[in-house]
Amino acid sequence: MDRISARVVVALLALSALCVALAPLAVPDTYDAVEHSVSESGGQGVPGAWVARSGFVLLGLAVLLEASRSARAWGPWGRGAHGIYGVGMIAVAIVSHRAWYPASWDAVEDSLHSVAATAVGFAFVVGVISVGVRRGPGAGPVRVLDTVAVVASVLLPLVMITWPSVEGAAQRTLFAVGYTWYAVEAVLLAREVPRAG
Repeated sequence: MDRISARVVVALLALSALCVALAPLAVPDTYDAVEHSVSESGGQGVPGAWVARSGFVLLGLAVLLEASRSARAWGPWGRGAHGIYGVGMIAVAIVSHRAWYPASWDAVEDSLHSVAATAVGFAFVVGVISVGVRRGPGAGPVRVLDTVAVVASVLLPLVMITWPSVEGAAQRTLFAVGYTWYAVEAVLLAREVPRAG
């Protein structure tokens, strides 16, 4: 990946993270960032939902750009999985979760959102593992980030299911891990870190 593309990816990631961080301020006051999910801040009929949804689209575009510029480094499995992640994030923005408060909502759209969000989660894990397998010698510290990303992607959804009162905090931590992984990877791709075949 050339340096200009890497900068664009990092800028898109930063804008996306800003949208996700500001989303709780754009929606009604009953929203609780610790308890309610990021998806709920972009929920159906929620005033200000465009902020979270914009964050989802920006994240999807960043990852699609990164995947399109990483064929040699990521290989077909990594590139394909992260491509699915990018498309899935855009789908998550298009088909929304229901709101956290009582309001009319479309059950089909809510279900499609859940399917897209689940696909995003699986694609991230497969993508990170696929890229990690291809790393060349001397990639020690980055392998730690790969491991943290995979473990977080498995454990934090379990936390969200087990303790719904902290679902929002757990999901925001998951987003932070994803942003970090993609940003670090963009920098590595720009530096053309050697990869194993």
